[in-house]
Amino acid sequence: MLTILTSINCQYDEAYYTSDYAIKCPPEREISPCKCNNSSGEMECYGVKINDCTIRQVFNQLANYYVNTAERHVKSLKLYKTEITHMTEDILGDMSLEAIDLNGNQNLSLTRIHRTSLVKSKETLKSFKLSGLSEASWISKEENDGSIFEIVDGFNQLNLFWVTDASIPKIQRSAFGRVELPKLTSVQLARDEIEELGDYAFYRLPNLTSLSIRDNLISRLTNHTFAFEKSSDELMILDLRGNLLQMENIEKDAFTRLRRPIHLNLEYNLIEYLDEDVFTPILTNLRSTISVNKNPIKCDCRMQWLKRDDHNYMDRVEGLVCPEATELWYFTVEDLLNECNETYRLEKLALSHSNSIQSQLLYIVLIIHLIFAHLTIHSI
Repeated sequence: MLTILTSINCQYDEAYYTSDYAIKCPPEREISPCKCNNSSGEMECYGVKINDCTIRQVFNQLANYYVNTAERHVKSLKLYKTEITHMTEDILGDMSLEAIDLNGNQNLSLTRIHRTSLVKSKETLKSFKLSGLSEASWISKEENDGSIFEIVDGFNQLNLFWVTDASIPKIQRSAFGRVELPKLTSVQLARDEIEELGDYAFYRLPNLTSLSIRDNLISRLTNHTFAFEKSSDELMILDLRGNLLQMENIEKDAFTRLRRPIHLNLEYNLIEYLDEDVFTPILTNLRSTISVNKNPIKCDCRMQWLKRDDHNYMDRVEGLVCPEATELWYFTVEDLLNECNETYRLEKLALSHSNSIQSQLLYIVLIIHLIFAHLTIHSI
């Protein structure tokens, strides 16, 4: 049960600013100890003097200030390194926002965001930014609550969703897929300790052009992870750098339903080769590119499909550096086939040697068994 703080002493030292807020900003007395930048319209609440009660008081004062007008809007709110612990459902009162920035919370006080704390901004919010919060604290759980992404569910004006340096082990199925978000173009989910991506997580984001899930713990991509409902001609940057992906854990149709040209960044993973069935659907679009720098690439027959059509792929697949710092493009198809044949020969030799050792051990065990049986009979 979420406790609404109403009895905290909200004393603080008044700070006086000389800026003229007449055009875009409320009067200084209505928002102190926060301040407002008149040129950008950003209201900034910074430092340890800002706590739950302070923010509630500031926004109550704003509501009273605007009581006789239709105005209930703050262009942008930045809460940076504050002592706020809970973004409760009523902490912002009746005020709406175009942007909220909760960055700078790493290892600090903010531990919970209620799923309806921004509901008054549903028709206005364009940018949501946050860093440093664990999954368990994102929302105050209630019966039938969904995921952390319900905070912006149905926010049709949302353009940017940025959540970094948090702890979100799993992005669940249809995370962004319940209601189409037509204006959302950028989703940034870097360094969030993500281990699992649910199917159709980004399904109803028709105009997404930047999706960063870099520096996480992702080890598997299914056929529906990156499925999109609608096609697009806009190039999308799909950044999967710094994860734990291996070719064996990327399903055949993982990129088939992207339905748009992409730049796929797979640098700093554990990929040894590029499977033809997995990556051909990407490269069929001549605007698409792939980068696999800093992977343990092996140049063998599994890569021959790229050499067979290297005039089409050489400029669009970057980072195919094999052992001894030789690029794939310097090999011939025959070289790659021979590499596989040699690998197969060595594996077969090793298996034969292993089988020989096993046979010898079995023979020794049999001899020991016969000797033991012979001794047993004579002892009788």
